[in-house]
Amino acid sequence: MAGFLSFFGRTTPHLCAGLDIAPDRVRLALLRRIGRRAQLLRLTQRLTGGIICQDGQITDLDALTLICRSLLDEPGCQGAALALAVPVPCLTGRRLVLPAAAHPVQRQRQVHAEMAAHGISTDDHALDYLELGPQPGSPPDRQVLAVAASRLAIEDRLSLAAALGRPLATLAPEDLCLAAWLRDGQRSDQSAVLRLDRSGQWLLHGDGPSHAMPPVALRSAHLALLSQAAPVLKPLPRRLLLSGDHPALSAIARAFTKYAALEARVAMPPASLMLSPHFAAQMPPDYHLALALAWEGLA
Repeated sequence: MAGFLSFFGRTTPHLCAGLDIAPDRVRLALLRRIGRRAQLLRLTQRLTGGIICQDGQITDLDALTLICRSLLDEPGCQGAALALAVPVPCLTGRRLVLPAAAHPVQRQRQVHAEMAAHGISTDDHALDYLELGPQPGSPPDRQVLAVAASRLAIEDRLSLAAALGRPLATLAPEDLCLAAWLRDGQRSDQSAVLRLDRSGQWLLHGDGPSHAMPPVALRSAHLALLSQAAPVLKPLPRRLLLSGDHPALSAIARAFTKYAALEARVAMPPASLMLSPHFAAQMPPDYHLALALAWEGLA
């Protein structure tokens, strides 16, 4: 899945700024393509001083534009394309079983019909899909992940890119983009991804869709999170990768290791990301999504 920008055109830049828009801040990661790898040039953020995004929907486009412009006006960002996410609260995913013998136009029509049967209209949503593979025990069928994104969320982000005067390299589903980057080519059933961030909490195991998780307090909530995650983590993956700005990510990872017999750790960037000694020594996990978006924008 190349992201919902496939509906609107796509550019392939050599310099890309991933913007992670949280309710009260915007994080930027700037990557430059070098061959088949990417070099990290900058990580920075701006606090907004108020709520500019709620439940994935931008609430103050003018203020957000000024904040993003101040980030993109910093040295080194000249000429960078943008990479933005469709947040999980604005996404709806369904795993479908469809006939294997279908060309892309037929498959798109099948996905539209199946999603309409679930009450998801193309009037309000943009639809994309990802082929997952054969349906076990039924060779004539294939598994498909269908993803619907709120058109309001997409239009807001297209308006932001237009206001900033920058080409938009990708508009990617937040969960699928982050999970693909953190897994770094590993099988999706081996590494689950848990995102605990002020912009949202979700767990993705396998190929998706992701599952919403409750907010996690600083203390005495780890066992509640474990109980919520247990039904999703079946069959048990080999590892659980944690990401986000929650201050207790390491403690939560230890709780999963202790009580769920699961290798759990705060995720690290892929080895193919070129880092200076400064960034290699300290890579905040709250920048993972901005990095994943910039990486997707360069792909």
